[in-house]
Amino acid sequence: MTERLPKNMQDSSPADGASKSPNPDTVNHREWFIPILLAFISGFVDAVCYLGLFRTFTAFITGTLIILAGEAVHQDAQLLMKLAVVVTFIASLFLWVIFIRRFLTWCYLPAVLLGVEACLLAFFTGTGSSFSPLASADAPETIVVALFAVLAMSLQNVLMALIFQSHVPTTVMTGNFTRFAISAIDIFTPGCGEPAKDAEAVFKTGQQLRHYLYVLITFVTGALSGAFGFEEVGFPSLIFPTAVLAVMALYLWRTRHDSNV
Repeated sequence: MTERLPKNMQDSSPADGASKSPNPDTVNHREWFIPILLAFISGFVDAVCYLGLFRTFTAFITGTLIILAGEAVHQDAQLLMKLAVVVTFIASLFLWVIFIRRFLTWCYLPAVLLGVEACLLAFFTGTGSSFSPLASADAPETIVVALFAVLAMSLQNVLMALIFQSHVPTTVMTGNFTRFAISAIDIFTPGCGEPAKDAEAVFKTGQQLRHYLYVLITFVTGALSGAFGFEEVGFPSLIFPTAVLAVMALYLWRTRHDSNV
C-alpha cells in the first residue's frame, strides 16, 4: 500500500528537525488498513442488524430514522426498539466524545477504543445468540441486543471523527461514493471545469480515489458477508468481525508500545 511520490515531490519534504503537522487530506500509510477493515465491520454489523433486529440499522442511523418514520403511520407499528436505538445512539455520541477528548493525548487510546468496540460486539453476539429467536421488535430482550450494537457503532463513528479523522468515513457510504466520483472525474478527465493540477495534486487525487474504492468494496463485501452469515448461522456470525476488531486493537497497542520503547 505504500506509494512513492513523484520525483518533484520527494525533494519538497521539510528538512530534518523541522516540525511536520499531519495533513487530513493525505492517507496515513502506516494505518491504511483501519478504514478498510472498519468499513467491512460496519457493513457486516448493519446487515446482521437489518435481518436480525427487525429492519433496524445501528451504524447507518439515518436508515433507522427513515424506517421509524415509515412505520409510524401503521397502527400496529412497533416503534419502541427503534426509538431506543436512535436515542441511545445520540446520547452515546456525547458520552464517547467527552471520554475521548479527556484522554486524547494518550497514545494507547486508539487501541483501547477498538478493544472496547470489540467487547461491545462480543456482547451483541452473545446476547443475540442467547435470546434467539427474538420474539418481537419491542420485546425487552430485543432492545437489549440492539443497544449493544448501537453502542459499538456509535463508538466507531466517533473514532473516525476524532481519532482517525485523516481517513474516510466507514459507516455511511453516500459521501464516499460522491467523493469517489469526483476523484474519478479529476483523474480521467483532467481540466474538466477546473484549472490543470500539478503533479502533487494529481498524485493525491489518485491516492484518494484508490482509498475510497477500497473502502467502498470492503463495505459492500462486509454487508454481503453479514447477510449470508446471518442466514447460515444467525448472530454467531458476528464472531468474525469481533475477532477482526480484537486483532486490530492488539496490533495498534503493539505498534504504540514499540514506538515508545
